[in-house]
Amino acid sequence: MHFRFQPWQLALLLIAVCAASVAGVYLYRTRGGSHPSDLVSYLPTANATVVYVDVDSLRRSGILKMITGSKAAEELEYRQFVDATLFDYREDLDSVAAAFKDGQVFLALKGRFHWKNLMDYAIRQGGSCHNSFCTTPSSRPNRRISFYPVRPDLMGLSVSQDDFAAYQVARKSGKLSLAPPLQPVWVLVPALALRDADSLPAGTKPFASALRNAEEIVFTIGAQEDHLQVSLNVQCRDANDASALQRDFENTTDTLRKWIAREHQHPNPTDLSGVLVAGTFRHDDKRVFGQWPIPRAFVDAMVSESF
Repeated sequence: MHFRFQPWQLALLLIAVCAASVAGVYLYRTRGGSHPSDLVSYLPTANATVVYVDVDSLRRSGILKMITGSKAAEELEYRQFVDATLFDYREDLDSVAAAFKDGQVFLALKGRFHWKNLMDYAIRQGGSCHNSFCTTPSSRPNRRISFYPVRPDLMGLSVSQDDFAAYQVARKSGKLSLAPPLQPVWVLVPALALRDADSLPAGTKPFASALRNAEEIVFTIGAQEDHLQVSLNVQCRDANDASALQRDFENTTDTLRKWIAREHQHPNPTDLSGVLVAGTFRHDDKRVFGQWPIPRAFVDAMVSESF
């Protein structure tokens, strides 16, 4: 049986769910633990999509429990993993920083780990460990999982064709190109990553196309009065580019509204159409800002489909 490293898989699923939706209004937040830039500094971030999730804030606010469901509903395989390793991400994981680049995934996970149990589990699943560095098969073809304790409360982990890729998760001298956003979930996207439009969800491709010439793209998710909101902050080359990008976003949103009306339909609050048509945009000098409110119905639909 191949080793399925459930904590990172579930962490990535959490990132995906949060980045695509998230749920209800939550109390936010007194940040604990390391500053996001500290955690991200362990990652190879050059030309990478960088994701940060403050899991502890999501847990304390109650949103983590709502997204992941009850213990009674969890898979047997994950329950067996928790029993063997004494690690349950819902209680033991505090924050995650991830870098996606060149078909590889690099993660720095801050939390409480029972390292001997984790290593023993990896070996029982067909992996090997040497000097606390473990390599084991992934459920993905031609990919290996490697992990090791960067320090007692910090795991470096990678999914790659390289057995030793996790060693790239180490203290770096580099820094983020921007101040870390205050929201508990944020994504820094290089424009290069948006050139593969075929991999994006339907309805989002025109928006991605408009961003291809941007210099810096940041998505965040946070509370806004009585709902959650996805926000976009884009830095352009100059004010003219920013003005043009705002028009592109507005025209794309208007085109989507007209297409829905032409099909004799209404924006559906349970899918992306209901989110995308509600977008509003503005620009200030070289920056363009976008906001998409997240209806509770959309979150409920996403959660029910994902679990």
